[in-house]
Amino acid sequence: MCPPGVDYSHPAEKNMADKMEEIIRVQAEIKAYKEKHSSLLLEMDQLDKDKLFSEKLAGQLQDSVNKQKKKISEHEEELDRKEQEHKEKVSSMEEENQKLEKQIERMKESILECERKTENLKKIYSTGMVKKMVFKGNLSNNMSSLSIKHQIKYPVNGGSALITFQNPSVAADIISTKHHKVNFEECWVNVKAEAVELSVLDYLNMEMNLSPKKILVYNLPTSVGEEVIMDKLELFFGKRKNGGGEVDKREFLDDCRSAILTFIDKEVASRLVEKKSFYVPFGESSHKVCVAPSLEGSLQDHKMRKLECNRTVLITGIPDITDKDTLRDLLEIHFQKPSNGGGEVQELTYCPEGQYTVALFEDDEDVPMTE
Repeated sequence: MCPPGVDYSHPAEKNMADKMEEIIRVQAEIKAYKEKHSSLLLEMDQLDKDKLFSEKLAGQLQDSVNKQKKKISEHEEELDRKEQEHKEKVSSMEEENQKLEKQIERMKESILECERKTENLKKIYSTGMVKKMVFKGNLSNNMSSLSIKHQIKYPVNGGSALITFQNPSVAADIISTKHHKVNFEECWVNVKAEAVELSVLDYLNMEMNLSPKKILVYNLPTSVGEEVIMDKLELFFGKRKNGGGEVDKREFLDDCRSAILTFIDKEVASRLVEKKSFYVPFGESSHKVCVAPSLEGSLQDHKMRKLECNRTVLITGIPDITDKDTLRDLLEIHFQKPSNGGGEVQELTYCPEGQYTVALFEDDEDVPMTE
């Protein structure tokens, strides 16, 4: 394009004009590119800033993610630990439950055993152990027999006497004085007073059971002899029509005037015990006898203790200077006198020198004793 008023008809001039026009166009493009470059540089700077911010934010997010992962891992470990503890507790509780179940089974068995024993012993009335003992003048020739009563057999050697006073304080005074000078007719004799110490049963554990084949027959007639009673009982209870059966053994209990019958068939005893009473013919008349279970016991454990009699005194050192009755009377006279420290004598037994006897000590229900 030619400027106004310029004639470009000449070729050289026209080329120059074209070049100028091209230069102006190129300069305009260069300027435009520079502006774009500046804009791009600004954009790149902003992108760098955005990148740094994004990297910083990404780092923060990664830290947060790492912390959360650590917390989750710790939480999982805690859950695993608690789960393991819970499993151990459950296992321990299961073991404890098994132990408790075994204990319950043992307790049930014990209860059943106690119920069985209670059923067996419900008809038994116990009066307890020996609590108070006193010598009441009874003598025995041996120490081998067993008594169901509360009795203790005490050996009395020759030249000794047992004296039971009415008042315990008198016995205590006699024992405390120890040596006594007794007037035997025309001479004096020194004797020694000692306390009587007995070994008594303090604790007894017995396994008691009802005998499956035995019965106890009591309330027997007093006017009939032992052999006749046993024959009549065996004859009567040996018959099936009376509920009995074949008798294997028989035993008469003289101290309580009762009898024990043992049958061959174990069903007979329970059948007779259930009926309780029978009218058994003894000669021309019948007598009502009673039947109860027979107990069998085995000793499981026992303990003895020492018991000192508080009314009975042992006198030793008595010489054989006159006859037995005279010596006994002289001893009783001496120890009855308050001037000799004595008092009312309830029982007195004397065993001469060279002899031996056994005294029976029984429950003293009237006067308490000192242990």
